[in-house]
Parts: sequence; C-alpha cells; structure tokens
Amino acid sequence: MSTEPTPRDRASTGASMERVTIRIPTTQLERVESLVDAGVFPNRSEAIRAAIRQLGERETRGESDGE
Repeated sequence: MSTEPTPRDRASTGASMERVTIRIPTTQLERVESLVDAGVFPNRSEAIRAAIRQLGERETRGESDGE
C-alpha cells in the first residue's frame, strides 16, 4: 500500500495521504458525482474526505443517526 501523496494531494491538503479502495452502491456514488458536478467539491476524493471528517466530528460530539 502506497503512503506517498501525489503532488495534487500535497497541494490540496499539505498532508500525506494513503490510497483506500472502497465499494459503495451506485446510488451513493451518483450522489457524490452530483456534488462534484454541482461544484460543491472539486472531485470525489474531496467529497468523501469531507464526509469522513463530518462523521469523525459527529462521533466525537457523541451524536448518532439512530443506527
């Protein structure tokens, strides 16, 4: 597994990155693509990183979505 960030990753975050491969339902990917197409995020990776950050913040606050 490569831990070396790409030049684009370094430019956008300044942090080292690790590549993670995931499988998600098509409908969820379409939602991510819609956000990218609407200009909310520059790419899929940024959208998914934002979602993970939000989850981490919510868990830190002790919030739950009822699952």
